[in-house]
Amino acid sequence: MELAAQLALNALHASSLYALVALGLTLVMGVMDIADFAQGAIYMLGAYTAFFATREFGLSFFIALPLAMLIGSLIAAGNYLIVYRPLRRFSGATTFIAALGLLLILQNLALHFFGADFRIVRAPFVSARVNILGATWTGYQVLIAICAVLLVVGTWAFLKFTPIGTSLRAVAQNRRGALVIGLDPFRVEVVAFVLAGALAGAAGTLASGVNAFDPSIAAIVVIKAFAIVIFGGMGSVPGAIIGALIVGLAENLMAGFVSTQYAELTAFVLMVAVLLVRPRGLMGTPEAKL
Repeated sequence: MELAAQLALNALHASSLYALVALGLTLVMGVMDIADFAQGAIYMLGAYTAFFATREFGLSFFIALPLAMLIGSLIAAGNYLIVYRPLRRFSGATTFIAALGLLLILQNLALHFFGADFRIVRAPFVSARVNILGATWTGYQVLIAICAVLLVVGTWAFLKFTPIGTSLRAVAQNRRGALVIGLDPFRVEVVAFVLAGALAGAAGTLASGVNAFDPSIAAIVVIKAFAIVIFGGMGSVPGAIIGALIVGLAENLMAGFVSTQYAELTAFVLMVAVLLVRPRGLMGTPEAKL
């Protein structure tokens, strides 16, 4: 029981990080139908932002977090304005290739400037301990879960109760209808990318205190996040969150009771299994549903 409780606690903070990246991908896919692989690079750059802000400039981790979110949102908006928006008039395969290109460009730039050495950020509250049902959680793991919950709830409230959030959901559900009633798609698309970039930057920063990272983490994270998005249901915010929770728990149970070498395959096995039974994912619908 203690082992199961420990694995469940570990899964909660891992799922929190997955949920942030998957939520950002869902926003972009829902609004523009673009598989933005560059979100993985923004996650990676969020980790490096935290590292250099805290190690080189002596800034607090709590300053590095919003700084990484700001940088992530600016990079995401730049990707949209410079790359994705001009390519919208071409086929979906064009933006797909462009997204892969952006991921590889940003990943290799990071490799050139930062090197291939693994880094880890000195996180706050690591010495604090919280005991639940015989399992132990560090204070920093609690902080990750709290930050993730606040970001997810804040994003949901933004989408639900603000005018621009309502417009974003309207464009995601019926782009042609939204244009007919006069919504500005450019504004909505920029907001979707800004939100996604901020969430990816936050996830990278929070992960940097528990997981060592190098530039290659960009591709690993985004591929798993896309598996979670497909598993939960394309364009579904609840599906992305529930999918992240299920995958995080399944990975940790696989690592704890079977073998750690199979844990990384869990997200993809679940994705294939669900798609065989429900092709649109757990909570997917014919129309995108934010």
